Amino acid sequence: MRSECTSRTRISLSLATRCTDGAAIRAGSSPALYRGASAVTGIDGKGLLVIISAPSGAGKDVVIDELVQKLDDAVVYVTATSRKPRPGEADGVRYYFYSPEKFRQEIEAGNFFEWSIVHGEFKGVRRDILGDTLSSHRIVIVKPDPQGMRKIKSQLPEALTIFIMPPSIEALQRRLEHRGTETPEQRAVRLRNAEIEMAAAPEYDYVVVNEDGKLDRTVDEIAKIIREETRKPRHYDL
Repeated sequence: MRSECTSRTRISLSLATRCTDGAAIRAGSSPALYRGASAVTGIDGKGLLVIISAPSGAGKDVVIDELVQKLDDAVVYVTATSRKPRPGEADGVRYYFYSPEKFRQEIEAGNFFEWSIVHGEFKGVRRDILGDTLSSHRIVIVKPDPQGMRKIKSQLPEALTIFIMPPSIEALQRRLEHRGTETPEQRAVRLRNAEIEMAAAPEYDYVVVNEDGKLDRTVDEIAKIIREETRKPRHYDL
């Protein structure tokens, strides 16, 4: 499995892979070079499944929103969750909001491809909708936590995985405080979980550091990765 980093600023995190200037670095190799992608994916009539994970506050949702605008025929698979909507969130846009009881019923019915409990709430990918979405779009982005990534990769090992890393734990804490959507106790839980999630970064195909104030650069780097990966032949069964 590849473990790659892409960032223009070197960082050193006790729980993270190290990143250096320029393109993605492949362990024991020269920097990967990105070239233009072909117009058709190399996947048996299905789109490229892209798994993007990040700790809370790393900017995952904003980055993904920009990727959908930048890439050709890219969509976000809408994840189901049992948490309550935040102010301004609508059902079916970024998440399907289920009650815990409804979520358990769907699990028992076998309707989830994968599900996990994250920050005390259920999150999951519905099996039926994922297959339909991959058949209809060129690039399909799913955004599980590392638990969910492992479950998906165990069944679809050729899915592309990308981890978005904050520049530091301190930067992550500042972002969570600025967001203001959690209590101090909830922020403390998210920071503890972030360290666990960041430790999983080497399991991903690529790691991209989302530096403060450098959103455009982060989006450009991930878009280059995805365009190159669409050229590679893949096969997976749903």
